[in-house]
Amino acid sequence: EKGASACRGRSPCELERRRVSVHASVVLPPPARLREWQPTLPSGSLRAMWLHWTAGDYHTVSSHYHFCVSGPHDILVHATHDLRANMRDLRPLPHALYAAHTAGRNSFAIGLALCGMADATPGDFGAYPLTEPLIAGLCEVAARLAVAYNIPLDAIRTHAEAAVEERYFGAGDDERWDIARLRASSAPLREEEAQIVGDALRSRIAMRLAERREA
Repeated sequence: EKGASACRGRSPCELERRRVSVHASVVLPPPARLREWQPTLPSGSLRAMWLHWTAGDYHTVSSHYHFCVSGPHDILVHATHDLRANMRDLRPLPHALYAAHTAGRNSFAIGLALCGMADATPGDFGAYPLTEPLIAGLCEVAARLAVAYNIPLDAIRTHAEAAVEERYFGAGDDERWDIARLRASSAPLREEEAQIVGDALRSRIAMRLAERREA
């Protein structure tokens, strides 16, 4: 998603101090370093999770998602929208306030994004490319949320996978390809890459789930 954020241009330290107001009655907690992240999560039904990048810089977060993972190396986890807003069937509620992260697939669904990929193309990831700590952080947060809400592994998917199914996959202005590549390539972008990368991310999330079960 490419929505602007009120925190554009702020330093990581400023981001650590800020509190994000999403609705008048909800004040979300400040960001926490991944190794210290101990969220208090609301009860309710969440059945799916969609993985994204923000298409911004490494520190700008967006309330299109419930959580953003910022970096590029010392990873912070930001709560950016109240999860309870999506714990319902949103189809008959076109004017409701919720995290609008994946077109037509926001009901009972978490939106989770890593920060970066501003002005990226499939062949050039630009000034804010994906980093290994960001990808690892995304998978760790996804695993912990999956445990908290009993979300099956096959219900954790990328925006690119949804875009393939809904016929808006690609790198054009009205298309989406997050997260169909983990590194830039001059090869033409193919729909098959969405499934390949989605499977790779689910494999990493599965490893984190196994580690948590063994701990």
